[in-house]
Amino acid sequence: MSRLIVIALRMLIWLLLSADPELLNVAIGLAVSLALPLPRRVRALSPGQFWRALGDSVTALPQAYSQAARLLLHRRLEESVVHDEPARVGGRASSVLVFLDVFRITLTPFTIALGLEGGGRRYRVHELVFEEKER
Repeated sequence: MSRLIVIALRMLIWLLLSADPELLNVAIGLAVSLALPLPRRVRALSPGQFWRALGDSVTALPQAYSQAARLLLHRRLEESVVHDEPARVGGRASSVLVFLDVFRITLTPFTIALGLEGGGRRYRVHELVFEEKER
């Protein structure tokens, strides 16, 4: 099941990047997804972990749209906040779970994951904040 999820995520990324749902493009994306080597050993992925991580990523979508609208309206941001955010996947998790966790963080326009720290227990996150108006 993990291999199917990896191939499905590759197809999803292909379709999001190409933005072309034509049959030829889907066939090319499927060929590329199948031609890329799979990881030698796919770590066990329970359906509960996968659905929880996917749900967290999907619930980040409304936040991403709201931040994008605020960015269009205000535009004055500071690059000042770097903080640690706990990783929702533990230790040596499946690459699919790590991808979904990083995707959840970087989906929003104001945050980006810089890397893992603390033995894979937390992400270093760079966050943009609005400038404070002087009174």
